[in-house]
Amino acid sequence: MAQAQVFDAHSGWKSSLDLAGPQFETEPREHVIHRAVVAELDSRRRYTASTKGRSEIRGSGAKLYRQKGTGRARAGDIKSPVRVGGGTWGGPKAKPARYGKRINRKEARAAFYGALSAKATDGELYVLDSLSFEEPSTKAAKELLGKMEVEGPVLLVLADDEREAALSFRNLPEVTVVGLFGYGVYELLRAREVVFSRAAYSRLTGSGRE
Repeated sequence: MAQAQVFDAHSGWKSSLDLAGPQFETEPREHVIHRAVVAELDSRRRYTASTKGRSEIRGSGAKLYRQKGTGRARAGDIKSPVRVGGGTWGGPKAKPARYGKRINRKEARAAFYGALSAKATDGELYVLDSLSFEEPSTKAAKELLGKMEVEGPVLLVLADDEREAALSFRNLPEVTVVGLFGYGVYELLRAREVVFSRAAYSRLTGSGRE
């Protein structure tokens, strides 16, 4: 059974915690994890590149000159794609409502649980006990990570009511602070260590429910 390293933020006492449940016992499948990462990154794209077709360009629709008798090639209006300032043919458009990479819920869950299980198996999952800040302090946050002996990059998962802790850690370049539902497979793979506050861990596993 995989274990998480538990660190008490006040006393510095270290212990271990057995990890049970589908979140930590799912076999990682590379092709599913890859699909999840591609879908997550695609969903973050803004798709702001957009070009105008000939029907969207301002200008006269009249023929530039007569068809025959000039010795020149036949030509339509000035909005033709072959002319400077004309419309673009086949250019990018803004993202449609239904577009992009997709992954179903079952696969997304399997990818997330698989990535989390891999972290647990490799001993890269931590739980922070007694994490509380009376006021934000980046210095105290850095000292705490030093005592934990984590190398980073670190993904720190906090509960919504741990605002002072979030403000304390967010200025550290090696730490990415996220909420309970603010991270996915991509963030798990980027981090060397994944650190949960006790409150965040309890809500992830459901042990904090009444």
